[in-house]
Amino acid sequence: MFHFFKNLGYVSQGQMRSAGSGLLFNGLLCVLFSLAIFANPDLLAFLVAVFLMIVGVSLLSTWWKVRNWK
Repeated sequence: MFHFFKNLGYVSQGQMRSAGSGLLFNGLLCVLFSLAIFANPDLLAFLVAVFLMIVGVSLLSTWWKVRNWK
């Protein structure tokens, strides 16, 4: 995937390396969460509840910032 960046002059090797490590970390995290959900299906409900809580708080804080925007 990163061979597309070779023709671009504004992407450095360090940026490509950090993007690759980020993809590795996120991929491993997803695999570990999926294994945990397969091991304990009740965990899925907990993870969905946490996801909904994060989205709800983010939407409320965005609403608050837009409401107070002057």
